[in-house]
Amino acid sequence: MMQANAEYHQSILAKQQKKFGEEIARLQHGTDLVKTIASRYDEYINVKDLSDKISRALTAAKKDNDFIYHDRVPDVKDLEPIGKASLVKSTPVTVPMSQKFTDLFAKMVPLAVQQALSIYNQRRADLVNRMIAQMRESTNLTNGILASLNLPAAIEDISGDSIPQSILEKSSSVIRQGGLQTIDQLIRDLPDLLQRNSEILDESMRILEQEEITDNELKTKFKERWQRTPSNELYKPLRADGANFRNTLNRAVQADKVVRERYAAHSEIIALLCKPEAELNTAIPSGNPTRSLQGSEVVTLLKTLLASLNEVKKERETLENDLKSVEFDMSSKFLTALAQEGAINEEAISVTELDRIYGGHTDKVQKNLKKQEELLANIQTAHEEFSKSTQSNTDANQREEILKKLAAAHDQFVELVANLREGTKFYNGLTEILLKFQTKCSDIVFARKTERDELLKDMQQSMAREPSAPNLATPAYQTAVSINESTSGPTPAPRTVFQPKPQPPARPPPPSVGSTYAPTSYGTVTGTSAPASAPTSAPVSASPALIGGTGMPSQAQGPPYPSYQGYPGYYQMPMPMGYGQFGYGQYNMPYVYQPPGQPPFQSAQQPQQPGYPYPQQQYYQQ
Repeated sequence: MMQANAEYHQSILAKQQKKFGEEIARLQHGTDLVKTIASRYDEYINVKDLSDKISRALTAAKKDNDFIYHDRVPDVKDLEPIGKASLVKSTPVTVPMSQKFTDLFAKMVPLAVQQALSIYNQRRADLVNRMIAQMRESTNLTNGILASLNLPAAIEDISGDSIPQSILEKSSSVIRQGGLQTIDQLIRDLPDLLQRNSEILDESMRILEQEEITDNELKTKFKERWQRTPSNELYKPLRADGANFRNTLNRAVQADKVVRERYAAHSEIIALLCKPEAELNTAIPSGNPTRSLQGSEVVTLLKTLLASLNEVKKERETLENDLKSVEFDMSSKFLTALAQEGAINEEAISVTELDRIYGGHTDKVQKNLKKQEELLANIQTAHEEFSKSTQSNTDANQREEILKKLAAAHDQFVELVANLREGTKFYNGLTEILLKFQTKCSDIVFARKTERDELLKDMQQSMAREPSAPNLATPAYQTAVSINESTSGPTPAPRTVFQPKPQPPARPPPPSVGSTYAPTSYGTVTGTSAPASAPTSAPVSASPALIGGTGMPSQAQGPPYPSYQGYPGYYQMPMPMGYGQFGYGQYNMPYVYQPPGQPPFQSAQQPQQPGYPYPQQQYYQQ
């Protein structure tokens, strides 16, 4: 079937290549294959569609070849075998196969290298933070000095009537950041964050203390049987961490208190700075300093120095960003040292590399700080000359004081907002750390509880296997024995002996039947009944007595009924008279069990009733 399809498609290819004779040959071969399939597998495969398709193509090909092309039709054996078609194409594998691929094992290093990297990162962080803190401290110092000198507002307010441009810019900056509302909102959020962290820490310590109290109670109760690590020793690291967290919260509370005090001291002047320009101009007193200083050399020098100082401050911001963006992988250094020397001298390698990496940045920071010191010294000298040149009066002094406070208020606002946002970020970060700490405490308390339950269960089982009471000493009077008994072995403890259930006596043998029947008169007793003086030890069932000398045996012996004094025995109720084999109206007394030691009971024959001599009724053994 597949070969026939292949021949059909190959004939189409031959037609496209102008090989009309090959086309006809392949179609003929396909027709033969289809006929073979139809003859052998007609019940399983339907080849009608393929057969019709090949027939139509073959008819058209023969017609075209006969009238147009006249190409020679080759033999099937001369046709080239159908080649293999390449359905897929192999492509080279590129590594990595995806652009988002991340090698999970790329950062795996030996433990010694990992420890050295941790210490190196700590050294690097300390160095960077120290330089950044130094630059920020210098910036705050610069702002404080300029605010105390009322610069640059002093040289901008020569007219004495308008608001200095620097004050207007600072006012606009405070208003854009939200003013007092921003500070009030941040201050209101701090107690909630602090309370949340305090509650998490208190709950963590509470579950530790509760488990420790339970452990101490069980230790006091079971004493030496309670053998496990005491909770006060096991929880020492956790309690130390809890104490550190508590100290951190206490320091944060003190810092919040300082921030609130600063806010209370500067809230009025910050509120003044948040007012519109018209209200702010009205609130600032007017002054009339000499107008001759507007184009003086002192004013020009101060403006130049202040511009240079602003450039130093901007350069400092750039240095801070550069310090934070420096990245260097020390893994290769530590791996090389470990491979060459077999150990890592972390301190020597780290100090050398840090000096090489951050040496240039450190020099730039020091030069920047030194330049700032020189500029501040020159500004203070120029300001002294400027102050001497001005005509001081009361209004001018009040105006200058207000302008100084407004400049300082802007700096205080920026610092307060930064401190409050940093505090909020600190509390949120501390919350995550405390939640992890609480989870750790809960896990270890749960593990201790599970251990406690298992230990209590084992102790209960061991106590259940122990004897209920100790062996008591036997009193002396119970152990006193005679001299003869002292030689014998110890007296065993009494044991309860179960008596077997009494069995009934053996059943007596059946009586023997006599061969003669001799009726006697009433009251005559015959047979071999034992006399009254017979010994009491003779068995009663040795020879059964005949009743009335009739030769008929007495009734079969019944169960052993007891006899009491005055009552020789229990008589069975007589059977009713009826038809019998031997006579009518006659019945015998039943056999009476005679207990041992008593004389046998003699029974006289009863008189027959008038009537027909029916035979005696036969009784069956009971």
